[in-house]
Amino acid sequence: MDRLLFVSTVLAALGSGLIAGVFFAFSAFVMTALSRLPAPSGISAMQSITAAIKSPPFLGVFFGTAVLAAVLGLAAPFRWSEPGALYLLIGSLLYLNGPFGVTVLRNVALNNQLANVGPESAEGAKFWQHFLASWTAWNHVRTVFSLAAAAAFIMALVLPTS
Repeated sequence: MDRLLFVSTVLAALGSGLIAGVFFAFSAFVMTALSRLPAPSGISAMQSITAAIKSPPFLGVFFGTAVLAAVLGLAAPFRWSEPGALYLLIGSLLYLNGPFGVTVLRNVALNNQLANVGPESAEGAKFWQHFLASWTAWNHVRTVFSLAAAAAFIMALVLPTS
């Protein structure tokens, strides 16, 4: 059981780190680049990115890390006397509420709204400005929470055992 918990924690740390990297790229330069395009081009590009990201590699890491985080969060109270249990719980809560929760509740909803606007329409251009500000702000939150989750899972691994 200890080995399974160790491997799950390593994978959760790696998954959180990979997701943080994806979100960081969007925060650091992708959204800035898209904002510099004319609205129709930016909208079309983001619609294409949204379709392309629904790939097995991304979804596998994104949802797989959520499953691992949930399992680790459930295991943490049963290991409460062990070093690192609090960090397992913190990492779990950070990942499930940040990258996973914000994505499901905020970013996907915005992506769905963007999918329903015509890139060449006045409505699309108006929504694009709202989209850029809101989506990017929520993405910053996802980035920070992903990194914090990775750090918490790493802390759970490096604390000395009794």
